[in-house]
Amino acid sequence: MRRHTAWREVAHNSHNNNSECVENSSGTQASTAAGDVRSVENALTALWERVRRAGELIQQLREERRALLTQVEQLRTEVQHLQVELARKDHLLSAVPAAANSDGGKVFANGEREALAQKVKDLLARIDAYL
Repeated sequence: MRRHTAWREVAHNSHNNNSECVENSSGTQASTAAGDVRSVENALTALWERVRRAGELIQQLREERRALLTQVEQLRTEVQHLQVELARKDHLLSAVPAAANSDGGKVFANGEREALAQKVKDLLARIDAYL
């Protein structure tokens, strides 16, 4: 904001100096000089506004990026947890001899295997969507 004020002061001082110099000239030159100063001041004001808006947008994008990176990290952690759980259950499954299982080799309860498989698929789909 200081720069904006400084630009206005410079433009205002320039305008005052031009006005003093032009008072000795014709009225047409005075209005042209004043118009030039106003034009430059307006251009600087518009430029400053664009720079301010660009800065706000950059800040917003940085915050959004941080949030997305945090979310991706959480999803990766969850996937790792599920992979460890799946590996543990696969290990248990391979450790149980098929002959010892009286229920036909089923280690998982009703629908547990399907639920776990679906959960892993959903997580992988969510990760793919974010990447």
